[in-house]
Amino acid sequence: MGDSSEKWPEPVSSLQSMQLDLPPSCIEFCPSAPSYFLIGTYNLEGYEGPAAAQTAEAKEIEAQDEDIDKDEAVVTGEKEGPQNRNGSILTFQLVADQLVHVQTLMQPSAILDLHFNPAPGKQDMCAAVSSTATLALFRLSAGEAEPLKHLKTMDMASMCKTAEDWLGDKDEVIFTHFSWHPTKPDMVAVTTTAGYVHLIYLGRDLDGSDWVMHPEPILTHTLEAWYVSISPSLSPPEEEDNDSFLLLSGGDDSALRYQVCKRTRSVHAMEDDESESPYTIEALRPPVNVRGHGAGVTAILPLGLKDGESELVVTGSYDDHIRLFSIPAYGFGRAVELAESNLGGGVWRLKIVKKEMGLLDGQGWRLTMLVSCMHAGTRVVELSKSGAGEYEFLVIGRFEEHKSMNYGSDCQLSAEGTLAVVSTSFYDKLLCLWKLELGA
Repeated sequence: MGDSSEKWPEPVSSLQSMQLDLPPSCIEFCPSAPSYFLIGTYNLEGYEGPAAAQTAEAKEIEAQDEDIDKDEAVVTGEKEGPQNRNGSILTFQLVADQLVHVQTLMQPSAILDLHFNPAPGKQDMCAAVSSTATLALFRLSAGEAEPLKHLKTMDMASMCKTAEDWLGDKDEVIFTHFSWHPTKPDMVAVTTTAGYVHLIYLGRDLDGSDWVMHPEPILTHTLEAWYVSISPSLSPPEEEDNDSFLLLSGGDDSALRYQVCKRTRSVHAMEDDESESPYTIEALRPPVNVRGHGAGVTAILPLGLKDGESELVVTGSYDDHIRLFSIPAYGFGRAVELAESNLGGGVWRLKIVKKEMGLLDGQGWRLTMLVSCMHAGTRVVELSKSGAGEYEFLVIGRFEEHKSMNYGSDCQLSAEGTLAVVSTSFYDKLLCLWKLELGA
């Protein structure tokens, strides 16, 4: 089930690297304009304690310099207390194996996560969540001198009548991650440092006129919630506005939690009432805890594949392991771990790069994933299913020039099978470009 680092290939070398002005926390290519990508940055002003973007490993490194930091705080007159953060969103273009900086949009809060909408016709729209519990929407227009335009920012505390119950002092709560619904462009889920997972309705036109947050958390953790993922049912929904989905979240409490929900058009919502969602969310079964992680769960990737009647989900944890689980989301039984591998660093982010189905007499398949591994750098990992139904992780590429936390990586795969990767690291503010040949 494991993977020995002695069998790993030699590290790949960078084609280009540069230092950014602020620490990068997230990165993503634009689906509608594939040569463009965005980087979110996270800046703490002065000494004010660990950032939410830093997990246990980052905190441990920071603690080594704690005495020095406190001395500097005394000299500058800084006091320990609520964190004051800002950030930016950088627009880059990958042109002929060169990273070209196009635009910088400074932000009043630090950016923890950003993603483009996956829905057809909406893929030029990007949302970002921040250190002050806001969600901002942007549009990227390729070819313009300043392609990224800010459209709307939603302050969650002012949008929700019960915000004080779950936010308290909003300056102390951070949105750590969010996910778009993969097929419903008007719906997102967000995680908070308070340990809650909330669903947000962004309206049909995503223009900010009728954004609504469902007032009660849909899932909860006892410590910070780090990640949320929405997976539609593998069975076709009966109706457009009456469908079920699987919501999965991971937290600092080492818990992977999931719940099967149904979104139904509400009969109570008034057309002219912008404070009430036109949808109700119904939990079809109580939340389920999945055990097996040795530390916080920081990445969750539903594969859209089944093992029998259970859904296959890959997870990452800052216990250095990547794991494959079968989850009987729409039936009964317990989740089962099918495979795991120690990648040498905390598994912070996962992305499917390539799918090869119908291998080995039509019974097997192989997925290639890009993995951000915090202090260990970036890995390219294959997950395969044999014809006999056995699963295995295999490291086929690695990049280790980053000298601090690799929180963000993304890539483009050419028709010839060349993987072009842009990866970042937090403390040294490094952005790197490198390539790996996967084959057509």
